[in-house]
Amino acid sequence: MVTKSDNKLPSAQVDDSKRRSGPEKDSLELSAKAQALLASIEESARPKELAAAFPRIVDRMASLWKTPPQMNRYFEQLLTDSRGVVRKGFSLGILMELTTLKDYYQTKFPTQHNVWDSAEDAEGHKF
Repeated sequence: MVTKSDNKLPSAQVDDSKRRSGPEKDSLELSAKAQALLASIEESARPKELAAAFPRIVDRMASLWKTPPQMNRYFEQLLTDSRGVVRKGFSLGILMELTTLKDYYQTKFPTQHNVWDSAEDAEGHKF
């Protein structure tokens, strides 16, 4: 009786932590631009826990703050799990800070709609 041998080598387990580079210094400290942004936000909406735990997120916000479409998109990315993988997620405190900050942001930079946002056809369907 002839048996077919499997010539596959056993798969080696790979430690993904060795593939990742360590956090960069810039991602561990708030930039001057991020510090200025935090100072400009009203105390009640200032994300202190977020800034302490995730300075890179506040740095990114500082670069997007004056471009509402991009900033709103970033808020959605932070507040919505769209990766399709199980993630730890933010603590409740940080989640609440993000939600408060998003509400604050939208009062400072209201979303501007264009003419097509409210357009409907004759049957009431939105375009």
